[in-house]
Amino acid sequence: MQNPFGVLSSCFAMRIPFRKMPDAPQRSGFVEEQINEAIARGDFQNLKGQGKPLALRGDLSKADEMRQKLRGDAGYGVPWEEVGREIEAMTRRAESELLRAIEFRAAGLASAKSDKGRIEADFQTHLGRVETAISAVNSLVLKHNLLLPQTLPHLYRTRLKIETLVERVAPEAKRLILK
Repeated sequence: MQNPFGVLSSCFAMRIPFRKMPDAPQRSGFVEEQINEAIARGDFQNLKGQGKPLALRGDLSKADEMRQKLRGDAGYGVPWEEVGREIEAMTRRAESELLRAIEFRAAGLASAKSDKGRIEADFQTHLGRVETAISAVNSLVLKHNLLLPQTLPHLYRTRLKIETLVERVAPEAKRLILK
């Protein structure tokens, strides 16, 4: 009877020499040489946070979040992300300014003792500030879009308009502000 595992058994019958693994890991290549030289010089001694656990924050299961976390921990940021954060902060300030102006106007007009002309004049002054803030946001939007690589067109931002801001903050006041 012929052995069904003839090929395998003949391989096992041969004595294939096994190589002994080196005791210390041997690196090869330019980068590894640089690392070994830095270790020999002691460049990795007395580093900030040595012996302390890593401060891992956030969910690192996604590549984008991991990239952003590593950049942030190293003190670097992508320019368009920093401008994007500025845009968000300035937009929030413009929204709060607009909401304050609308609420002030509504409270003033509801009061019987208030000077309606002064209330309207103050409201127009506040609207001017909001429009100035919107202009500043739009300048940052332009800067953001110019900094953004062409491979990321889905991250382009649109210019902010007072109509959009009013719709977001106080849709019921839209007819009062937009004439």
